[in-house]
Formats: sequence, structure tokens, C-alpha cells
Amino acid sequence: MPPFKTRSLFMAPMVDLSHVAYRELVRSFGGCDVFYSEMLNARIVPGENTRTSIYLRWTRVDDLVLQLVGGDPEKMHLAARRLDGFRPFSVDVNMGCWLKKVTCHGWGVALMEDPDRARRVLSAVREAVSTLVSVKMRIGCSPDPEAMCDFASMLEDAGADFIVLHARTAADGLSRKARWEYIARLKERLRVPVVGNGGVTRAEDALEMFSSTGCDGVMVGRQAVIQPWIFRDIKALMEGSQPEPPPPLEDVILDLHRLLLEHFGEDVALKRFKTGVVWLSQNLTFGHHLTTLVGRQKTMEGAASVVRDAFLKGIS
Repeated sequence: MPPFKTRSLFMAPMVDLSHVAYRELVRSFGGCDVFYSEMLNARIVPGENTRTSIYLRWTRVDDLVLQLVGGDPEKMHLAARRLDGFRPFSVDVNMGCWLKKVTCHGWGVALMEDPDRARRVLSAVREAVSTLVSVKMRIGCSPDPEAMCDFASMLEDAGADFIVLHARTAADGLSRKARWEYIARLKERLRVPVVGNGGVTRAEDALEMFSSTGCDGVMVGRQAVIQPWIFRDIKALMEGSQPEPPPPLEDVILDLHRLLLEHFGEDVALKRFKTGVVWLSQNLTFGHHLTTLVGRQKTMEGAASVVRDAFLKGIS
């Protein structure tokens, strides 16, 4: 079983974003210790073909958390056993996704409303897995610190090796300011490591989260896809150095383009490139225009040409 190293940095699981190409882009800058997969459907994983799946793809697994979403203990057990065979850093149970397409099945954060089923799900995963087992959760469906701590303590007793807390409620979605005081509260309560998530938009924020909450790790989500070099910058600050200047964004965008073509077919690559450009373009004054131009393209070659032309002309 791999050890959990304190003061680790994590890249969050994100639908259509924490795929192998984006993970490799982030990895190229250094600094990130642990990566998450996109959430994997427990109903599909047991029979999923690794040769054709767009989700079961990676270049290494020793620093990769494979995240399962589901609510049936038996199905979660079978899926977790399959994932354990790949020898990842951890198998994670998603108890934090707030999207209706997930919660309508009783999955994600909906499990926090049914502690007994959540316990049975986690116990089933724990029985199937020889590596670390983790849970990514939220504060809950309401800002109740005692209920949150009781739920997390139950997860700890059921076999969770570490817990990631996205410091927002289900109703907050991604919009409300993250409530870091809940991370501190959970850290005080649990024996297992706690990873804080939510509200890191600058490298300095990660250091502030460590110092203000006492958490054992910091997870970065959306800012990691806007600035894939943010982990490099956080590590520099942690080591008492000043971060390097941001890399040329044209190179970053075209590196994502190259990595997508290495790992996916044209159709999937193009769809995911367009999604990636939406986020990376937030660093540009002409980002909206670039996103529009790339969005109109029918081929990856055309998309790359548009990017090169936009930077050449310096559209503003």
C-alpha cells in the first residue's frame, strides 16, 4: 500500500478535464503529487474494455487515484476490485458530486443523506481493494459541521485511509466561497489525513489553506486547468522560492493539442480540445474570441491552425 505523504498537492477529478492528456500537461510542469481520474461509473467498469475505453487511460498509476461513482455496494465492490487490479495510488468513492444527473441515482453527495448506505458502499470498496481507499465528499446538504464530522468519522471507521473535503455544500455547487473553517474542523476530528479542496485560485491560496486549516494536502480543481503550472508555483512557494514566469500560453495550448492526439481519436480529441481551450483562454485578453474560433473547427488540424494564427496576429 503506498504511503500518504503530508503536504501533498492533488489535481481534482473533473468531468471531461482530468483525463490522461490534461493530466500529462499538468505533469509536464511538475509539482503535482497525486492526480485523479474522471469519475468512473461502477455499473460500467467491471466489463469496460481497456483497449477502447476513453476513461481507463493513463501513462502511470502509482500517483493516480481512480474515482468510482455509484450507490450499489455489490456493484461498487466489483468495480473497485477491477480498478485495484491496475494498482493505482488509491481507489476513491465519489460522495461529493452535486450534479443532478448523478444525485438522481442516489450517487455522489446524495450518499451523504443516507449514511447507512454510504457505509455499506465504502465497506464494500474497502473489502475489494488492497491499496488506499479514499472518499471525496462535501460539507453535506446543509452547513452542519457536526453532521459533517459524524459522517466522516463513520467513513474513517469503515476503512477510509484519507478524506478529501470540498468545502462547499451540495447547494453551493461551485459558486459560493469555499468554507475553509470546515476543513479545519474536520482535521481536528479525524485520525486519517484530510485533504482540503475549494477556493484555490492562486499559488498563495494553497499555502494559506495549509496554514489556516492544518490539512494534510491541498487539492486544486478549476485553476489547474486554467493554469496547469500552478502546482509548480505552489511547490516553489513551499520551498521558499519565487515561482517562474508563466509559460508561453500558445505552447501550453498546442501541447494539450499534441497530447490529446497521442491518447485519443480525432473526434474525442477535438471535443476535449475545445473544452480545454475554454479554460486555458481565460488567461488571454482575446480568450473569448479564440474560444469561438476553435469551437467552429471540424478537425484537430484546423483547430491548431486557428490557435497559431490567433497568436501570430495577436487578436485583441
